[in-house]
Amino acid sequence: MHFLRSHPLTGFALAAAVPWLAAPAAAQPAPEAPLRGQAATAPMELTTDTQEYCTTLANRLSGMIHYAAVPPPREVSILSSEGQRMCALGQIRPGIMRLRKALTLMMQDGAASR
Repeated sequence: MHFLRSHPLTGFALAAAVPWLAAPAAAQPAPEAPLRGQAATAPMELTTDTQEYCTTLANRLSGMIHYAAVPPPREVSILSSEGQRMCALGQIRPGIMRLRKALTLMMQDGAASR
């Protein structure tokens, strides 16, 4: 930190001039609460186009279908079957796209049927 010794603002003066130097690294501003009428968003999830992610999506979709009060729309069943088949054949990205679309339709259908 050679530059700090030669800088006219040293110690507390430098920390006051550059606030992030004084704040601990863990101090992050609290996330803003959603405005009235807005849904709270889930934390972002980093995903990759892998067979494991295909399996995760297929399992999530299967659980939603199993616990749904009504049978899923035909399009959800078709997309789910196609997505799982494509993932099994190594066509990971298109399989994931179909599984995600089926999940989206199930979530929309679930919200509409409440």
